[in-house]
Amino acid sequence: MPEQEDLKLINLYRKFFSNTATLAELEEFSNLLDKDLTQEKLFRLLDTDFKLSESQLIEVDEFRSQQIFKNIIEQPQGRQTIIKVFPRIAIAASFIGALLIVSLYLVFNYFTEKETITTSIASKNDIPPGKTGATLILANGKVINLSEMQIGKIATESGVRISKSRSGEITYIMDNEQVSNGEGFNTLKTANAQTFRVKLPDGSTAWLNAASSIKFSSSFKNLKSRTVQLVGEAYFEVAKDENHPFIVKSANQEVQVLGTHFNVKAYSNDPRAITTLAEGRVKISYMASTWNAKSKIAYKDEVVLAPGQQSVLSEEKLNISSVDTDVPLAWKNGDFIFNGITIEEIMRDVSRWYNIEVIYPGEIPKGNFSGNVSRTKNISQILKALETTKLVHFKIEGRRVYVTN
Repeated sequence: MPEQEDLKLINLYRKFFSNTATLAELEEFSNLLDKDLTQEKLFRLLDTDFKLSESQLIEVDEFRSQQIFKNIIEQPQGRQTIIKVFPRIAIAASFIGALLIVSLYLVFNYFTEKETITTSIASKNDIPPGKTGATLILANGKVINLSEMQIGKIATESGVRISKSRSGEITYIMDNEQVSNGEGFNTLKTANAQTFRVKLPDGSTAWLNAASSIKFSSSFKNLKSRTVQLVGEAYFEVAKDENHPFIVKSANQEVQVLGTHFNVKAYSNDPRAITTLAEGRVKISYMASTWNAKSKIAYKDEVVLAPGQQSVLSEEKLNISSVDTDVPLAWKNGDFIFNGITIEEIMRDVSRWYNIEVIYPGEIPKGNFSGNVSRTKNISQILKALETTKLVHFKIEGRRVYVTN
């Protein structure tokens, strides 16, 4: 028979999972998990004595996490809290081999900068986050470093005035009397650790994530469509023009819209092209192939997304699902939101934003990770949060980050 202390622990866990725990019980549960060997004991109890199913061990309710966080920060603290957004780390467990339980109290301690977490991440090796910046290449070949440009007019091309606004974006303003046909193309590029916003000649706005580029006509005049070629990731808010569809071309797919808000992620080193629709409707065309009795036949297929849907194109297969759009659009709003993804997926995004090289000296750590951390923080903040899962560890050397179990 389990001891009284074990019964108390499992009872607190069940209340925690079922949303029936009081704030006092949540804090008591967190304090218990902070003690040596308690997490291992909970695994044993769940596995042997109580036989809870794996589905019950997937996720602890985020609302309860925020409740205890709010309750604690309202109490007097020894120092000022430096991070405003509480990470939505999945305090989850599966003794079958995926996730470990993470103490709410440990996570809170880290995000209030208390010195209670042992880590191999030295502050002297810290790397700052990316910032606003990009390079503009005009149709005539002129290269402009937008980070160095002052507010105001940057250039004039084919009757289009290109300016930098006070908010840092560049805008294209057409002089209808002087603008020529949309034959010249501009390219806007962000490097690693850069992001940028541009208002295109038709009034549409594009936000570029790190290591991305878009190529577009300098005027769109007399063109049947407003076509943009994308490499990397960008979020678009498209100006309505029913007579001139807006098309985003990326590897193996085209996204066509009339007026909408959507995000396309299509990096060359990522095997998937991901399109997320926030508002309006988009039509996605993609190349696929099949075999007949004699040979392989290529064909073009099409699907239409509704708001809140996401398509994932991988190996000529397109899958559509409903998603929380806050997750794929988090980068635009200054956050990382990870929702049950692998460390490889996370580190691809982190490497672009912090301009680092990621190295896996041994076996790549297993498990899925969930959390919410601001992109304005140094890289150590991200890595320490991931380390609280005890599934992964990091070492920073210059601009290289080593990832181990």
